[in-house]
Amino acid sequence: MSPLAAAVLAVGALAMVDLVLTVGVVRRLRDHSDLLRRTSVPAVGMPGGMSGIAPVGTPVPSFTAGPPDSPVTDRDLTDGTLVAFFSPTCEPCRDKLPGFVARYADRPEEARQVLAVVVDDSHGARDPHESGASGEDAGSMAAALSAVVPTVQEPHDGPVTTAFAAKAFPSCVRVGHSPDGGLVVTEVGRWPHTPVAAR
Repeated sequence: MSPLAAAVLAVGALAMVDLVLTVGVVRRLRDHSDLLRRTSVPAVGMPGGMSGIAPVGTPVPSFTAGPPDSPVTDRDLTDGTLVAFFSPTCEPCRDKLPGFVARYADRPEEARQVLAVVVDDSHGARDPHESGASGEDAGSMAAALSAVVPTVQEPHDGPVTTAFAAKAFPSCVRVGHSPDGGLVVTEVGRWPHTPVAAR
């Protein structure tokens, strides 16, 4: 065998090994991404191990929120309802907002099983250098969300925020009914898949 033929064979063999390794890495990354999507992730702003919201199994107390002419109550939440908390002072919330809105814009049947809560914590922000969000920013965020899903805007000690012990944003839970009929948290931190804009 000539040296040229041997070199071509060696390069071909290396290319095949590289291809097999690349396919393995891609498969592993895909599995890892799926695992991350299924895993509850602690909310932004809380120490490790704390989710910043009521854990699974927590009974949800009764609440009434929103305007008097169209209030939202705990009795409006059906099994599987997603309750998502946003704040205008939270950069990750602003990043998540467009994808969340896009997710439900064309899915009215799913949107009925969502309650978005915009927490205007601008007056209670711990860090004075944190985002200078105002009530107007909270109103804009609430308007964007209410165009696609039922939405409540309230202060950081509002009835829905208090009922779910939401202390970090963005946070989300799903709810369901226990055998005795009470509303309980059934899932924490699992956000719905959102569309990815084409580049």
